[in-house]
Amino acid sequence: MKSPLGGEFESFAWRIQPTLFAILGKYCAGIEHELEDLVHDVLLRALLRWEHLKLLDEDAQRAWTGRVAHNCFLDRCRRKGSEASRMEALLHLHEQSEQLGEDWEPELWEFVGPEDLLQAIEGLSSHKLRRTFELYLQGLSYAEIGRDTGDKSGTVGARLTRARKELRALLREPAERRRRERRR
Repeated sequence: MKSPLGGEFESFAWRIQPTLFAILGKYCAGIEHELEDLVHDVLLRALLRWEHLKLLDEDAQRAWTGRVAHNCFLDRCRRKGSEASRMEALLHLHEQSEQLGEDWEPELWEFVGPEDLLQAIEGLSSHKLRRTFELYLQGLSYAEIGRDTGDKSGTVGARLTRARKELRALLREPAERRRRERRR
């Protein structure tokens, strides 16, 4: 099958698309827009790695795209799972807020404003921690952050844990001060 444009990558994309649709079609179970998005993601990644990928034989190219397709699908599932968990936590928080008694005392996080958070992020101990946390706040997955920073997903997770710990320490004092002032 020859591509209409005739270029190397275009030819590769035309050859590999049926395989990608077959692999990802099983994962997406009929959700057409997800299937097309995933195929597009895989082809975009292939294009970004084309200088390396074009040196591989056809079997190795198919193996690479199959692995990337699988990983793209898993990334999307993880993202959806974490979004669902966040929504469930927000719903639970809303339910709890409706059941507050008279002896209720606000949590420390309620005394932290956006400007406090921005200042605390600037106070993180290293540029790598700041960059990793800023990318996380933009909604990027660990894999996407790793590609941006040049780190493995495990390193990204460890950095985010360290950044959260530092942020808690940096935000605790101003939050406690504000809570004490409110009690007066």
